[in-house]
Amino acid sequence: MTELYNQMISRQKEVFTESQQEKIRNTPVLVIGCGGLGGTVIEQLVRAGFENLTIVDQDVFDKTNLNRQIRSNLDTIDKSKVETAKKESLKINPNLNITGYDTTITPENISQIFKGNDIVIDAVDNVYTRVMISREARKQNMAFIHCAVETTVGQLTIITNDTPSYEELFKLKSNGKTLDKSKEYLLGISTKKPQVLGTTPAIFGALEVNETIKYILESKDALFAPKVLLWDIFDITSFRIIDF
Repeated sequence: MTELYNQMISRQKEVFTESQQEKIRNTPVLVIGCGGLGGTVIEQLVRAGFENLTIVDQDVFDKTNLNRQIRSNLDTIDKSKVETAKKESLKINPNLNITGYDTTITPENISQIFKGNDIVIDAVDNVYTRVMISREARKQNMAFIHCAVETTVGQLTIITNDTPSYEELFKLKSNGKTLDKSKEYLLGISTKKPQVLGTTPAIFGALEVNETIKYILESKDALFAPKVLLWDIFDITSFRIIDF
């Protein structure tokens, strides 16, 4: 390990063993989305010591992002979310191996973008894209860390080839149909950008990183489907894990 890396992780040396930290460092992780969820996810992955990341987003920052997207400020308005996240991540760890795709995920490019990664983290805001990436994760035998947020509510689970698929879990009518034939239905589920309090994606983005680490370290408490964490952060008593 470099001296910088040793110092960066020094406050978690009693949390993880050296071999566990090396697993974290070396596991290649793909993050789809660099906005509210994705910005927090990327930040926490880098600070936890992950050094092999791929990030994807086609968007630029605008003023509506200021309430929740960690890399949005008046200096980054109209700038690429991917390039901004990449630049700022390298300021934390210049040894980071980070690949950025400033593009939209499509059926034509998804296979190449996913290639070489072990885990994909869901930080998207529409069901059509989520189904597309969940199917590709299954095709490439990758763990899919799913999360979705709206207003003050979020849900979270880990989906693998040994669990129900995303579409099976949430009983989507697209299950078993081609993406082309399901596109209109799936886009109809996400007809507008969700309203969201900024703390919601910040909290759930951090929880996604927790589940990613737990999956890598084979924790017995990892949250595998059909178990799903549901929580309205404005109601502490609503925190619950249910079987879908």
